[in-house]
Amino acid sequence: LTLIGTSTNLLVDGVARAQGLSAFSIFEVTPLGIVLVVWGMVYLRFIAPLLLPDRASMSDLLSDKSRMKFFTEAVVPLGSDLIGRTVTGVQLFKRDGVRLVDVLRGDVSLRRNLQDVSLMAGDRVVLRSQVSELLSLQRDKSLRRVDQVSAVETTTVEVLITPGCKMIGRRLGDLRLRRRFGVYPLAVHRRNQNIGQHLDALTVRVGDTLLLEGNPADIQRLAVEMELVDVSHPSGRAFRRSHAPIAIATLFGIVVSAALGIAPLFLLSICAVALVLLTRCIDADEAFSFIDGRLLALILAMLAIGAALEHSGAVTMVVLWAAPRIEGLSPILIIWMIYLFTSMLTEMVSNNAVAVVVTPVAIGLAQALGVDARPLVVAVMVAASASFATPIGYQTNMMVYGPGGYKFTDFIKVGLPLNLSIGALASLLIPYFWPL
Repeated sequence: LTLIGTSTNLLVDGVARAQGLSAFSIFEVTPLGIVLVVWGMVYLRFIAPLLLPDRASMSDLLSDKSRMKFFTEAVVPLGSDLIGRTVTGVQLFKRDGVRLVDVLRGDVSLRRNLQDVSLMAGDRVVLRSQVSELLSLQRDKSLRRVDQVSAVETTTVEVLITPGCKMIGRRLGDLRLRRRFGVYPLAVHRRNQNIGQHLDALTVRVGDTLLLEGNPADIQRLAVEMELVDVSHPSGRAFRRSHAPIAIATLFGIVVSAALGIAPLFLLSICAVALVLLTRCIDADEAFSFIDGRLLALILAMLAIGAALEHSGAVTMVVLWAAPRIEGLSPILIIWMIYLFTSMLTEMVSNNAVAVVVTPVAIGLAQALGVDARPLVVAVMVAASASFATPIGYQTNMMVYGPGGYKFTDFIKVGLPLNLSIGALASLLIPYFWPL
């Protein structure tokens, strides 16, 4: 809705200014943005539900009954009548409210083949149980008193494997989550399937959703170390409510100052960051944690590539090839072609990278056609942020891909018509707001 609404808008504006165009004002794209947002809301409310079937998500495996129970390690003592019995056949571990999780022999987990495990003295049987069952287990003479070993309150959470996760490409068994963190993987949701068996041999992929059980502090430690996104229990910090007026006033000051042209947006942003840091609205560690180094490196690299394309004459070659083919088309069709080209690239490459590379092409094409470049730049701005047809087109698409139980084709079914309809609507409206 505004120039500062997404980093893509700021990148397009920066590249356009470097090419000699006047800077976009902060609310210049707002009228167009409002119309497109309203259409998107109508589409998602009334049309999208007709295009998608019901999907089973990872949350279907979660219920109140499975939450906030206890992990319990019960030791098989010498002389126990459980010695020699197959662990999966022990009625004590099959009662309602009790679930067998693992058997530890020394420091080795036997979880992979529990059906073949015969209990031996000293084995530690890991159970998940309710409080009432925990008390009854303590009275059972075939097990050593549970409260002398451990009883840890647990919860069940969903975590999303995002592109930056350190678990990607590794087998769950090799990660040794139980030994390192005290956390057990219960299931994996992948491509609309809930996988609950042979998890140790499963290789973690981007978009997977893991159902984990463990102590909340242990799960949080795992999430931080492995860079996981906890979608069922989002991480949070204590609110600094007394600083809220300062933060709101700072944001309002940026918007008003930019709208009035008091100072460049970059300078205003630097001042705003300094203000919220000095007033302790946010500390330095929190500020740096929100910086994605990989994305920053990608943007800088694409800026360098964009400059190389321009100075090497590649942009001119593209313009000379494309200009004769679209010359004579109506303004609506010219904008439509730019939109389609940008949108197609955005579905395969980072939207910020596409914006940096395509903006000079759009400006060069406008100069070759003898039309105003501003409408074409706006088309790039819109198309680079409208990536709905694939889960890899935008970061938020990937974040809902696994937990929502979607298939790749679901994004095509819903996203492709939305992409095309927004492109058509933008192509009709852009010449009205910015005549060619």
